[in-house]
This record gives sequence, C-alpha cells and structure tokens, in this order.
Amino acid sequence: MRVIIAGAGEVGRGVAAALRQEKRSVALIDPNPTAINESQSLDCLLVTGSALSRESLLRAGISDAEIMVLATNDDEANLLGCAFAKKVFSEQVGDRTASGLTTIAKIRDPTFLDPSRGAGPLESWSKADHVVCSSDEIVEQLAAGLLAPSIDEILPLGETSWIAVSEVMPGSPLIGTKTGYVGEIFVGIPSIYALRNEGERGMLTTGSEIIQEGQILVFVSRSTDQFHQITRAVGRKDEDFPENAQVAVFGASQFGSKLATHYLSRGSNVVVIEPDLDAANELVGSPVGSNKRLDVIHGDPQDEELLRELGIDHHDIAVAALDDDNLNIAISMRAKDKGVPRTGLLLKDRALVEAVHRIGLTRPVSRRLVTVTSILKSIHMNVPGTYQVIPPIPAIISISAEVNHDHKFVGNSVKDSEDALRSRIVMVERHDDTGTTVMLKPHTVESIEVGDRIYLFLARDDLKKVEKALEN
Repeated sequence: MRVIIAGAGEVGRGVAAALRQEKRSVALIDPNPTAINESQSLDCLLVTGSALSRESLLRAGISDAEIMVLATNDDEANLLGCAFAKKVFSEQVGDRTASGLTTIAKIRDPTFLDPSRGAGPLESWSKADHVVCSSDEIVEQLAAGLLAPSIDEILPLGETSWIAVSEVMPGSPLIGTKTGYVGEIFVGIPSIYALRNEGERGMLTTGSEIIQEGQILVFVSRSTDQFHQITRAVGRKDEDFPENAQVAVFGASQFGSKLATHYLSRGSNVVVIEPDLDAANELVGSPVGSNKRLDVIHGDPQDEELLRELGIDHHDIAVAALDDDNLNIAISMRAKDKGVPRTGLLLKDRALVEAVHRIGLTRPVSRRLVTVTSILKSIHMNVPGTYQVIPPIPAIISISAEVNHDHKFVGNSVKDSEDALRSRIVMVERHDDTGTTVMLKPHTVESIEVGDRIYLFLARDDLKKVEKALEN
C-alpha cells in the first residue's frame, strides 16, 4: 500500500512514522523545505511542492497510491486537495470514478461539519472519503483523564471502555501477583493485557507474568467507574471526584467551549476565563452561554488579582485550553501551586507532553497525537472499527472489528480465536435480547458469535496479518 501525505508538519510526520513502522510505502509532500528536512529520518519519499500541483502528485507516485491524506493546516486546501488528487489519479490510471484511491481530509474547525453553521456532512458533497476532526475525541480523552489524574495514560478503547496505563509503585498490593490472577485476588479490578519492563518494548500478557515494582501495566476498563480501583491497585491515590465540581476553563476556544459544555452537562459549575473579548462574547452568545451555572469572564488568565477574586484555590478542576502551549503550561502550573487537585491542559506539541509529565503536571493531552490516531483509524478502515496507539508501550496497538459469517473463528472460544488472530481479545461488544449494546469481559464469553464486535490488543508488527484475517 502506498500512502501519500500532504503536509509534513507534526501530524503528517506522525502518521508517516506510524505507517513506516507497519512497513508501508509512504510519500510526504510539503512546500516548506524546512518541514521536508525535518522528515529526512522517516525513510519516506519526500517531495517539496504543493498537494495542488500535478507535478508534485506525479512525483509522489499518485498512480500507485491507495490512500491520499490531506493533513495541511488549511481546511479548505485539504478538502480541495481530495478532489484534485482524485482527478489526477483518474487521469493516470484510467479510472473515471477514482474508486481505487481513498482520500482523507483533516479538518481543524468543527463548524465545517455543522449542517446549519457549516457545510456538513462533508463526505456527501466533497471528494473526501473520510473527514477527520478530532475535537470531540480530544475533549473526551482529557475529561476522562481528569477523573483519575494519577493514572499515567487514559485512552479510549471503544463505547464505554477505556485503556488505562500506569506504573506499579512501591507498596502496590499487585507486586508478586501473576497478571492472570489479578481479577481473582482483587475483586472488581480490570484485567491486565499488556506490560512493559524498563528498557524493553512491551508485550502482550499471557497471565503467567509476575508483577514487579516499576513495570508499566495496561488495564482495560469497562467504564470510568473502575479507575479508582486501578489507582489503588498500583499503589497510588486520587481524591474522590466531587458530584458538583467547580471547574475553571482557561480559554473560550473550540476546545474550551466543548469542555465547558461537557462539565455543565454533568452538573458542574463552570467559569471560563478568556483574554480575547470577541471570543468571550461569542461563547456568551452561543447556546451554552445561557446556562445559569456558566460564568464567562474577559480577563488575563495570569492576573493574580483575578484568580483571587475567582477563588481558584477552591476549584476542583482547572483546564488550560488556550492556543499557546507555553501559556497553557504556565497556567496549569500556577493552578497546581494554588492547590487545585485536578489540573489539565491541551498541547499541540507532542514532545511537550512528556516534559509536562516529568515536571509533575496532571493530565496533558496532545491535540496532534489524538489527530494522528484518528487519521490512522481512517487509513485502516478496510477493517472498520477503532484504532488506538498506546504511547507508553508503542509496540502494542488496539483495534476492533465486527465478526461476520466469513471469519473462520466464528463459534470458537475466546482462547482459540486469540490463537487464530495472534492477538488478545480484551472486550466483546454484543447486543442482548432487547437490542441493548453490552460490553462483555472475555472470560464471560463462551464463544465468538456473528455480529459481535471484538476489541483486540496486538503487536504492531502483526497488524497486517491480523487485518488480513479480519477483512470482510
């Protein structure tokens, strides 16, 4: 499979790096020579030029491409680039409908997708087969992480299920226990499906591994309610999440507005501090602006007097959602210093996330990393379902797939299905007799049935083989 990516920024390079790890052929196009130079280590075909240039597409090998990803910082150019790529592809291969080329457009502004305010659904009229706008996923991941800030990484698995990654601390009651017996000894704790020892790449668990201090463990939880059990099990502790939380959101950006809406829907009282008057007024005039539990303040997020008036030290949550990474870090550090128990921030730069972890701030989320994962999910749509990278254990990924009559493991036990797929089945989604969707733990499932959706952990190196076994 040849994939052409337009845009060699952090998102484009992130997608390219993931695909190269899967041994896929990748070409990167960007008009900026600096961005091209920064991509030299990726072992990709690099083309200095525009995605709207016929010459650039031909040099990138458009006639051999199966997927074209438009990941520039210009939403309009990304949509137009999908149409242009299909036109050039159809001319080169003689395929009038360009059915052999799948196009993916990255969209930064979610209003594009709004049927009333924008032009959604974009797939119905544009030449983009998949439109990726990850703003909802970014907010959902940050909010889930703030429920248990001491867990190192919280990632969506699918439906109501989550992946929780945490280091085993001194004094953890899990130390000395085999990974397969954790659920039997500690009632209610989620199962462990992967781990990483210091200096190693990480591996899927078999159940016989002895848990040791300093290991990185990967749990799969059916709901956020199990997060507190994980924190206690690994030797950490979080304060109970308050029912009517006091939440401060710094920034009325699209992410700040979505965060405010999220917490208001859960009964919280929210104050939004926005330095730009127009942005503050826009939030006040939006549908959520009339909520009585929302206050929108135009002011400097770093103004000490303003923070004292707000009583920031009495807030339960503070989230920095401005467009400036350094300012978000500074605001989160200040809120943490003032005693806010749960602080979160959104960052564009993926490298800064690790730095923030090291200095002890809770719950940074990289907007670009979530976007990279969303694009990879679209690329792997030959097996429709979820796709999740696990950053602390990059050798392991998670995918899902719906089971149909053609799958050879239909009717088999979970263990036999795992052997056939060279993966661990971590959750089974099934419709009960009333049509309600339920998430089942693998050990409660007698056999895999047609219509089930199975959620898998697998080694990244096995992805192609697993996808082939799961293709319709």
